[in-house]
Amino acid sequence: MEEKKEHYRYKDFESYKIALQKSPPAQFIKKRDIGNGKSVDYVPIEAKQALAEMIFRQNEVVDEKYMNVLNEIVCTVKINALPDYPGADYITFTGSASKEVQCDSGSVAWEFPKGKKKNALEYCLPGVRSEAIGNALETIGNVFGRNVGRSCSNDFGFDVSYIKSE
Repeated sequence: MEEKKEHYRYKDFESYKIALQKSPPAQFIKKRDIGNGKSVDYVPIEAKQALAEMIFRQNEVVDEKYMNVLNEIVCTVKINALPDYPGADYITFTGSASKEVQCDSGSVAWEFPKGKKKNALEYCLPGVRSEAIGNALETIGNVFGRNVGRSCSNDFGFDVSYIKSE
């Protein structure tokens, strides 16, 4: 019987960490209008999830929680992921997001759910979940857009000099 050979994207922890610290590919960075003639750069969730599929051997949302705060839905997710290098252990990271629930014009937050649009949650829940997943991914590396739109350098190096080869 022929032995199956495993193939990994990264040869070791060091090369995996270096990949996490790179800037996201330029074609993934989009602009969003925020009003008053201003815009902000961001990495869309579909790009973050595509990058996650490349960087991790496996990744999945293992816990998600929703909470209502006035007229907003807050979502927190926990993600388990297996980096794609030999001998890697699973890592866990979390992210949160909130989105306003659509309400009728003139509605006030403290009277919620009075004035809530009929199918507002149908549109709000997937969006807040995606945003929470994206925020979780941003916490672990620049490649997911952590520093996009910030005034600091986006592609700073990761000091791996402490790693000594035996």
